[in-house]
Amino acid sequence: MTEFFSVVTDARRVSPARTPEDALKAIDDLLALPGLSLIPVPVDVISRIADLVRAHPVTDGAIFDLQIAATMLGNGVRRVYTFNRSDFEKVQGLDVLTP
Repeated sequence: MTEFFSVVTDARRVSPARTPEDALKAIDDLLALPGLSLIPVPVDVISRIADLVRAHPVTDGAIFDLQIAATMLGNGVRRVYTFNRSDFEKVQGLDVLTP
């Protein structure tokens, strides 16, 4: 949710940027999709995020990519489809593909 919200409300990344209310409505719509499964963020994922930041120091919004990677790895998800390959290729254990 945080990554999606960050991107769609940032006028530097999308045009036109969504208002916070519109972004939350879009998130609600996504959450209502049939068959959607959300990956939980267990406590150990926080430690995994910290380990990834130590290995690959980031600032600002780049932390979201490491949060996604840590959550994936913590839940056994190894493949990510993204147009931002460089954000994930540095993380060992992920198969990074462009859609």
